Amino acid sequence: MVTDFKNIDEFLDLPAETIREIVYQRQLSISLLLNGTRRWYISRYFDAPPKDNSYLPHYLEMVLLRLADLLKLLADHGLYRIFMPVYSEYQESREGQAHDYLVKGIVALKKHPALVQRYQESKFNVGFYGDGAFVQEPVRTSLLQSVNYAPAKPEHYVYYDVNTGNQYDYLLQLSHEFSMRCGRAPTWTDMLEMYYGSRDLKKLNIMIGFSKLYVRPGIPPLLEGKDRIYTTIVTPLVLTERALRRILYDYIYNVQNPERSYTDVHPEEIQRLKRFYEANEETIMGLTKKYEDFVYPLPGPTWPSEMG
Repeated sequence: MVTDFKNIDEFLDLPAETIREIVYQRQLSISLLLNGTRRWYISRYFDAPPKDNSYLPHYLEMVLLRLADLLKLLADHGLYRIFMPVYSEYQESREGQAHDYLVKGIVALKKHPALVQRYQESKFNVGFYGDGAFVQEPVRTSLLQSVNYAPAKPEHYVYYDVNTGNQYDYLLQLSHEFSMRCGRAPTWTDMLEMYYGSRDLKKLNIMIGFSKLYVRPGIPPLLEGKDRIYTTIVTPLVLTERALRRILYDYIYNVQNPERSYTDVHPEEIQRLKRFYEANEETIMGLTKKYEDFVYPLPGPTWPSEMG
């Protein structure tokens, strides 16, 4: 099996099975911020603003179907643990009907036929983490119970974040309860077990955000520290195969050696760095431009012609 590629085009053209072999052995974890789904839906199915909210049932169905496709894409390419924040304290500010459909969609994550089929075929274990207080009992208890859709040991794990309030308040509550029960402060692995139901999780590897650069939202609690953050222009819900492969190639192969000595850097590399910095003295990544209603990301760095 070939495990090293100097040319991204060669990697992009590999069969999915080969990429899965390369990626799966690394047991990578990925988090995707599925923001912007309504903007994607409106842009695809409307040529003018909708007159009312009658589109919401079809919108919800399309999101759940595309999510099933996304999970297949990620599993087929060997991602081991998949994290998807689906509810946060900011969702409380959504308009009434949109919020209701969001809650319906979250409950459907465990029972929509296309998703259940995907969980079964890709041998997923499906779990929810967070307090889940936005859902009333008895639905909440059922929602927060993990389900193993594999006949034996799962091959992939998906975690849906359903924090109603500030996630750190919930973490502190769990920590306090542990200390009262055990007479000592919890360790990091203790917290992992209380929050995620497992002690063997590792730091997040990849986060994919939407439209703008993020600092921490979307990175699962307790798992920050090794993450590489990528940002899509269109919602990650509709991430393409080629885009995912570009991210995987970048994460695996475009890595600087932190132990290198600057005395060993190639002479041409210093000249390349000099020209790149001169071309980008006033470049700021993450800037946006607002039109009437939406904010759009501006282009990134300027590339000198010899580096194009």
